Amino acid sequence: MKWERIGKRGWLLAVVLALLVTACSSESSSSNGEVEAKDLVVGLTGDPVSLDPHNATDTISSLINYQILDTLVAFNDKMEIVPRLAESWTTSDDGKTWTFKLRQGVTFQDGTPFTAEAVKTNFERLADKSKKLSRRVLVGQFIESIATNGDSEVVFHLNTPQGPFLNNLAVTASGILSPKQIKEDEQGIAKHPIGTGPFTFKEWTPGNQLVLEANPQYWGGKPGVKSVTFKPVPENAARVIMLETGEADVIEKVPASEIERLKSNEEVQIVSRPTNRVLYVGINTTVAPFDQVKVRQALNYAIDRETLVNKLYEGRVKMATAAVAAQTFGYSDVGAYPYEPEKAKQLLKEAGVKEGTKFRLILAANVIQDRPAAEFVQNGLQKLGLVVELKILELGSYLETLKDPKTYDLFVRGASAATGDADSVLSDGLLSTSATNYSHYSNPEADKLIKAGAAQVKPQDRQKTYAEALNIIKDDAPWISLHEDVGYVGVRKNVEGVEVQPTYIWDLRKVVKK
Repeated sequence: MKWERIGKRGWLLAVVLALLVTACSSESSSSNGEVEAKDLVVGLTGDPVSLDPHNATDTISSLINYQILDTLVAFNDKMEIVPRLAESWTTSDDGKTWTFKLRQGVTFQDGTPFTAEAVKTNFERLADKSKKLSRRVLVGQFIESIATNGDSEVVFHLNTPQGPFLNNLAVTASGILSPKQIKEDEQGIAKHPIGTGPFTFKEWTPGNQLVLEANPQYWGGKPGVKSVTFKPVPENAARVIMLETGEADVIEKVPASEIERLKSNEEVQIVSRPTNRVLYVGINTTVAPFDQVKVRQALNYAIDRETLVNKLYEGRVKMATAAVAAQTFGYSDVGAYPYEPEKAKQLLKEAGVKEGTKFRLILAANVIQDRPAAEFVQNGLQKLGLVVELKILELGSYLETLKDPKTYDLFVRGASAATGDADSVLSDGLLSTSATNYSHYSNPEADKLIKAGAAQVKPQDRQKTYAEALNIIKDDAPWISLHEDVGYVGVRKNVEGVEVQPTYIWDLRKVVKK
């Protein structure tokens, strides 16, 4: 045997060298005896669209920004509001004035002090209509004025009461940027934002990777990993292989077909979390024949949701019973449309829709988990004698297509209550004046209720108002609500502290890689 030819002395030397190599390759220590933090690699389904928190609408951008930026308040893992850059807050009886006491001794990653003036600069930017920021609709449009009281207190004066105001401040769209960057390099925010968060931006090579480094001066304590590298890996199989081989420490959107197999892998754990995202097919109400409510209702009756949930997704998702998910404040069980294909055919006949009528259904390529549902809906509608062309578009192209209602008939999208409040879904996707109401749904009574629910302060009043709105929306059928998502995140066993929220956002502040 080969080891015999080496001889005893050589064999012992080989063993010693092997031990030394093992020791060097294990957890390295700093000169003061502390274990040196490691690099974390994350596999995502795609690239962020923009790192400007006030202008980004996609989940990947928000997930990355969450690690760079802080907000005044935040959600804990139970979606309860907790302090972050604001230590405490009060509101007036009419709900129009909010006063925040700010955390002291915090600095931005460029060395700029965090003060009340910095908060004022950020939200005046968000409120500035001329900047045309996509996230203005969340908070900015309701700001009348902002006042400061020294460095430690900021006061928001709203033009109308806002029931979900605190929730809206807790999402990345309300992230606090360096006022110096806003004033001196506003165009650069989209590529390299500067915040007060646990990680600082290092580099971004689109299509390859985006790297963040630990912020050693983070007020909440130095992160447990040295860096986080986000890699866009749209192929399900490729992300899974990366997780299994250790090339990635964390991956998003583990495909349902791989969950059980991965659970048997001793090096991997699957973290599952019910989400407040409803998958739906939006119906473009501006084009015939979808301007007829009978046609929209027919499409709803044509989908066998029970089979979709229990067979296609193997019971790993939950049937949607409203336009918002059950975990969202303001949810009301208004019921799903039953599967009645004959009724669907009758309604189409009454509306004058003939067999062979062609429709265009679009889907974003990055939402891999939604493709089976899109194909299921395509098949269900074709059983009615319709011809449905499914177009799968890259995210940027998909979003551009949605801006022109003449280019699509149906679209697949997720209604995510990022704020944990029904307002963020209804005002975003179903209010007639919303720029992201891609169904172009318009009902004055629904508008009235959506606005009332947002302006009411008492939770019980808001709950009642949203229940009325959800019933009207169900009857008008601008959406085919399908299912509530469950998020599956793959994590290597040597990684701890990945906090997965129902909004698909991860908090990496407490992550440790052993």
